[in-house]
Amino acid sequence: AKVFVSVTGSFSVSSVHSEVRFEQKSRYTVNDPGAPTIALPSHRIKWTYVTKEKATTILVASEGKVQVETEYLDRVTMVNYPLVATDASMEITELSSKDSGTYRCEVIHGIEDNYDSVDIQVQGTPQTLLVFKIKVRIVFHYRAITSRYTLTFEEAKAACSQSSAAIATPAQLQAAYDDGYHQCDAGWLSDQTVRYPIQEPRERCYGDKENFPGVRTYGVRDVNETYDVYCFAEKMSGRVFYSMSVEKFSFYEAGDQCAKLGARLATTGELYLAWKAGMDVCNAGWLADRSVRYPINIARPQCGGGLLGVRTVYLFTNQTGYPYPDSRYDAICFQGKLFTETENKVTN
Repeated sequence: AKVFVSVTGSFSVSSVHSEVRFEQKSRYTVNDPGAPTIALPSHRIKWTYVTKEKATTILVASEGKVQVETEYLDRVTMVNYPLVATDASMEITELSSKDSGTYRCEVIHGIEDNYDSVDIQVQGTPQTLLVFKIKVRIVFHYRAITSRYTLTFEEAKAACSQSSAAIATPAQLQAAYDDGYHQCDAGWLSDQTVRYPIQEPRERCYGDKENFPGVRTYGVRDVNETYDVYCFAEKMSGRVFYSMSVEKFSFYEAGDQCAKLGARLATTGELYLAWKAGMDVCNAGWLADRSVRYPINIARPQCGGGLLGVRTVYLFTNQTGYPYPDSRYDAICFQGKLFTETENKVTN
């Protein structure tokens, strides 16, 4: 049996859901031989097992290396670190009743020291894999495979759902704008309005605010009108990873490759969540909706023109259409795990 505990995101502690999140200042990059040298993660992660009698160190992760204490060797791993430097997830195998107790995660970054803990109760002979959800949230713009502005309101909601997300609310888009989000594309929101966030107004992006920054709105629109959509993702019970080959894969080969690895092609929303958590790979890969994208957290000219974000490979120069299915790219896979939000128990 295994237990998988995950703490990730920007430094704050929530008393309601026990959420530890931190903002990463330097990141670790993989799979891009042409990239400049990047500093290793500068924060320190420490997992501790706490009982009434004592606190026992399980592992310490620092500068891209993980040191596991002798008692936990062969039982404990960091799931995505340092590939995703902001992911403090820890996986424990071979659980028994003596493993019941409190597990504390401490993240030290400079002079900041933040922590959170989770209580685990093991009963009987455990067979269940338990995963705590990753606390990352993101609003992203989504365009249909065919062209720009082709989604009715109902189709927009369905597109977000198929991307492991939900159609965003006005408040969620406003929060994303407040965090610096900029996108000059009108998209549906959950209240049947159409809006888009503009940080630096320019011609054809002025909207109803003219030269002022802010979220533009078309107001409430007829459900049969067509636009793009803004989606909101916040839950990911598993991991996103690349499968690479010298010859690359067609779209259908990519799906088969992920299946061979006990996974499936990742959705657009899952890749956005992985990017938000720090994933940085300068290789384009197939996703489940037949789009081709790649996550960039460190700006360099050869990777998306020096821009950050989830970069998309379009078929046409006007940024529409997806590559043909027989085009060859890497595969971006998702391996899901059972998770619960209400109980922290491992049972038969």
